[in-house]
Amino acid sequence: MVLIKNILATLIGASVALNICAADLIVYNAKIDTYDGKQYSAFSVTGGLFEELTNDKDSLLKNKIDTTIIINAGGRRVIPGLNDSHLHAVRGGRFYNLETRWEGINSLSDGLELIKQNAKVTPEGQWVRVVGGWSPYQFKEKRMPTSVELTAAAPNTPVFILHLYSGGVLNQKAMEVLGITKDTVPPKGSFYEKDEQGELTGRLFADPNPMILYKTIGALPQLSQQEQMNSSKQYLKKLLSFGITSVIDAGGGGHFFPEDYQASTTLAVSGELPIRISSYLFPQTPGKELESFSQWMNNYKSNQNLHLHMDNGYVIEGGGELLAWKASDYENFKSARPELAPEADQELEKVVRLHLLQGWPFRIHATYDESIERMLNVFEKINRTQPLDKVRWFIDHAETVSDKNLVRIKQLGGGIALQGRMAFAGEDFVERYGAKQAKRTPPMKKMLAMGIPVGFGTDGTRVGSFNPWATYYWAVSGKTVGGLSLYDKSNTLDRIQALQVFTLGSAYFSGEEQLKGQIKPGMYADFAILNQDILKVKEGQLLQTKAELTVVDGKVKYADPSAFKSLHVPLEEAIPSWSPVNQ
Repeated sequence: MVLIKNILATLIGASVALNICAADLIVYNAKIDTYDGKQYSAFSVTGGLFEELTNDKDSLLKNKIDTTIIINAGGRRVIPGLNDSHLHAVRGGRFYNLETRWEGINSLSDGLELIKQNAKVTPEGQWVRVVGGWSPYQFKEKRMPTSVELTAAAPNTPVFILHLYSGGVLNQKAMEVLGITKDTVPPKGSFYEKDEQGELTGRLFADPNPMILYKTIGALPQLSQQEQMNSSKQYLKKLLSFGITSVIDAGGGGHFFPEDYQASTTLAVSGELPIRISSYLFPQTPGKELESFSQWMNNYKSNQNLHLHMDNGYVIEGGGELLAWKASDYENFKSARPELAPEADQELEKVVRLHLLQGWPFRIHATYDESIERMLNVFEKINRTQPLDKVRWFIDHAETVSDKNLVRIKQLGGGIALQGRMAFAGEDFVERYGAKQAKRTPPMKKMLAMGIPVGFGTDGTRVGSFNPWATYYWAVSGKTVGGLSLYDKSNTLDRIQALQVFTLGSAYFSGEEQLKGQIKPGMYADFAILNQDILKVKEGQLLQTKAELTVVDGKVKYADPSAFKSLHVPLEEAIPSWSPVNQ
């Protein structure tokens, strides 16, 4: 498939060189820094591809016709569209209209006020929920909410707050609805916190198994199919508003294929899917991973389109991020590191051999170096008879990966998908493992220096925020969203390098680095015009970065009405009408 894509890129470049078509879109008065060190102020787009970059806008305007869209960037920064290499985009779209989001809120009191206001319009039988994407350290109070505070904010409406996959908080009404009492037995590896009198506090802890949190999320009301469709549209628009044009979906727990993919698939078939999505499939039933993958591989070839409307927008890419349930750890830094199950090696070997046999790329969740060590032992054994470099494969997260295992990953032809999880969990990591270990967690600069393929992502929506600029800020500043400095210059990236990892670097993981990730003639015309110059603003301001215009495949998919009013197309109101999106 990669060879086919390379041939396609060559043919595309040839057609652009012939200048066959008049420009469909021209952007000028822009700030553009390419990855080869050049600077431009204008470019044209034809047939969904970048055609010409120049500093002479008049030369481009000669190619305009009556239908050409002319965009004055107003001196703003223009970047290639961001490509999130690890986002739970399809699952996130299913639930987006139900969720109260705490991204960007800097005080717990403001967060509680948002709970209070949303509870006023939430009908009986529904919940107020904050499901990830925030850190208590972003608040001036530097702490979690209590169940008492949630009950005061919403005495008659059940409330659930999820913090990463380490814990959560329920108000009194939520515990009543779920039937949780002090005698309730929690799932293994987790617990309900009790006070000195043995009464429930409303806190849920994964220790380290997050099943207590999965079960709570799974017990909450869901949207209808029509509402999920609308919710997916709202969520994808939100991603576009940050400048995201592509995502590589990592599946996710409680998210079945193809049943739970109907909204995004329908959008794709109808031509309404506004961003590019490459999906990795995640088996949901422990012990039946081989059965699930075998069925999917019989029905879909790797990189096969799920529909016929677009040939580059919505594809099955491979398997993961979970490959075998027994070969998975947890990213819960509030608890001790878990050991992989004794059967992990055998189970993982079976699944990986199947992927190689069928030519399916794969990705695997691994937080700790000890987990990665065992996985690489399995991979090296497999590699003796089935070379791993026949497919693209990579490790997700790899926070504590050692230098020794980086060498092994490189030798086996693997890559690493990094997310800004430490931006949200860095304080917890330092408390457990110390500031010295945190300085290389993960060692992103060393990975790049070694030539290992690296792509950035967010791990939104339940762990990190789906806002990519939190990850970008973390990578260039070395700080958490709470302001804690984790890294020095030995493990931070300069701003153009971080942008390259978030665009061209991530494109590698869907085999599309020859097709997208750069503003370059012959590549997909996916780009964003930003509200500020990310190469020059102060570090703290990076968290306020947004897109004022986002273009995918040469077509405007998002326009901020205050900046590009003539190109703005209002989105339908979120449903149900009481959705937090409308508040």
